[in-house]
Amino acid sequence: MTYTVQQVAKKMGLTAYTVRFYHDHGLLPFVKRDENNNRIFDDVDLEWLHLITCLRQTGMPLDNIKHYFDLVQEGSDTVPERYQIMLEQQKRTLDEIAELNRHLATINVKVAHYADVLINHKPDSFVPSNVQEAQTLQTSGSGSK
Repeated sequence: MTYTVQQVAKKMGLTAYTVRFYHDHGLLPFVKRDENNNRIFDDVDLEWLHLITCLRQTGMPLDNIKHYFDLVQEGSDTVPERYQIMLEQQKRTLDEIAELNRHLATINVKVAHYADVLINHKPDSFVPSNVQEAQTLQTSGSGSK
């Protein structure tokens, strides 16, 4: 199946500008053109675009993505370097997830507090200095503030 820029953009949740930008910067090297010089994408192009989106959303700079894709096109001899690139991206992503989980723990304390205030008609006595204490209580199973 083939797709236009607009169809790809809609399907991938991107703007048409972004799809064109990635193509113009050599990140979608196999995209063909029709008789009117319009870009025509196929399912393989969508897989490449999915990987671009994944790597961008996990913080990889475009230059690094381009380097990775160049290595892919060079063939099997570059597998060790590609493996290292993906290992590094995996580590960065796991570190980011850990940081987000720490932030989520703080937010969970606030949600639990406000639920308690609303359900039990209590005054709101929560102050930022209580966050650490409340997190400790919540993770130790002693309850929440």
